[in-house]
Amino acid sequence: MFAIRITAQRALLLGLCLNLAACQGLEGIQVQGVDLGKLASVGQNLTNMGQKSADEEQVIGQNTASVLLQQASVLNNQELQRYVNRVGLWVAQHSERPDLRWRFVVLDSPQVAAYAAPAGYIFITRGMLLRMNSEAELAGVLAHEAAHVVQRHHLKAIQQQAQTGLLSDLATLAVQASAAKSGDSSKTAIADKFTRSVSDLYARGLDRGDEYEADAMGAVIATRAGYDPYGLAGVLQTLASTRQDDATLVSFLKTHPNIGDRLQRLEPVYQHIERHAHGSPQMLDMRYLQALRAQ
Repeated sequence: MFAIRITAQRALLLGLCLNLAACQGLEGIQVQGVDLGKLASVGQNLTNMGQKSADEEQVIGQNTASVLLQQASVLNNQELQRYVNRVGLWVAQHSERPDLRWRFVVLDSPQVAAYAAPAGYIFITRGMLLRMNSEAELAGVLAHEAAHVVQRHHLKAIQQQAQTGLLSDLATLAVQASAAKSGDSSKTAIADKFTRSVSDLYARGLDRGDEYEADAMGAVIATRAGYDPYGLAGVLQTLASTRQDDATLVSFLKTHPNIGDRLQRLEPVYQHIERHAHGSPQMLDMRYLQALRAQ
């Protein structure tokens, strides 16, 4: 008996979305309180995202990515960057938001980390890549991050900050932050406020429920893309076997749920996938190791 059960609604969602052609997107569906309303009017709850809100998501995502890129430099390895982008873009095309302008970036950091920003920005560190053993594991991690973007988890978190008074107008703030970086000194304070808010969010991490949801959805997305769905579990098991006081792992453990809990909650998801998925899932370990040697 598993510690948790998939609800009938979640099982239905997974079953429908294993077949991408039958999955028409998740817009309009409330999952764990995700608000898909316009970001410019934080207090309003709308039933869908208009073009204006989509543009705002892009602006906020771009500025959030800019803040994150201040934490580590981009790895100077074009071959590896291209490889990770090929895998990431293939995975993203099997998500509910294939039309986003997805971007995948390898950061030159020994820290074990992978994270997403709104509008399709996904970052993974050199330290995380070195803990993986196959392309399926890479796809599993990238699919987990893509799920955060699909479900707008970071937008939800920023939105909640706005509702508690930390930010008053997200889109305007992001635009003004961009203006400040282009030389408008009058906007410096606003840019600093936006930077602090984003930095605090990523240092604290998302709600545990968001991480569990991204695990489940990520496993489904990776399966659709033809990868072994256990890729993500393989990475988690590797990290679980690492010394927990490893300096490169401290931040990851702080910002994510207990690895054992994540693996346990994935068990019924994998059972569901095994019952409904078809084809021969790929691990592609040799192709991954060859790409990694390019470092």
